[in-house]
Amino acid sequence: MHKLIILILCLLLIVPTVIYAQKQQTTTQSGKLYGDKFIYDMKTKMLKVEGNVRVELKDGPKIWGSRLDFDQDKQIMVIPGSVRVEMERLKITGTDMEAALNNNRIVIKKDVKILSLDEKGNVSATINCSKLDYNTNTKEAKVDQVTVEQEGTKASASSGIFLIDKEEFRLSGNVVITREDIILKSNEAVLNTKTQVLEATGAVEAEFKVKE
Repeated sequence: MHKLIILILCLLLIVPTVIYAQKQQTTTQSGKLYGDKFIYDMKTKMLKVEGNVRVELKDGPKIWGSRLDFDQDKQIMVIPGSVRVEMERLKITGTDMEAALNNNRIVIKKDVKILSLDEKGNVSATINCSKLDYNTNTKEAKVDQVTVEQEGTKASASSGIFLIDKEEFRLSGNVVITREDIILKSNEAVLNTKTQVLEATGAVEAEFKVKE
């Protein structure tokens, strides 16, 4: 019975997605849903999942939450409340998620925390931001009101773009970078969390202390 339910859900997700892609000539995502309780309205094509929700997108992240609403026609998933997302070398938590599968977008609207992992699985950088807009196709994450912390370096900015494949942060607006005895302020900055190389541009101001 359990296998039958999973098979039906896979068909609900995959088959309509393929048909829509052919009509609109767009690429969409397929995947699997798991949970304790499923309620599917065949008239509205709305699926509600409750309890221990898990989403596995094909060639994409895994997502956990306590409840999920899936609009099959619009290909939009909404997970209210706490949400957890994991993908290669990233662990993300936050509040209130919306995923537009046709646009390859995952938006976490509040209280976002991102852990960037190195090749051994250790935390290499911690990122906090008020909002995350992630494109699963380009692997770029747009963030608002962001702070980045890594091995004695702390950077903050009004907004930024995280290029996940390059492990590179592009910060803009009221950028402040603090490391040991120096504080840098600029309009923009690029921070590579792998190479630990920092480049600040645009009205750069530095404050430093002379060691005695």
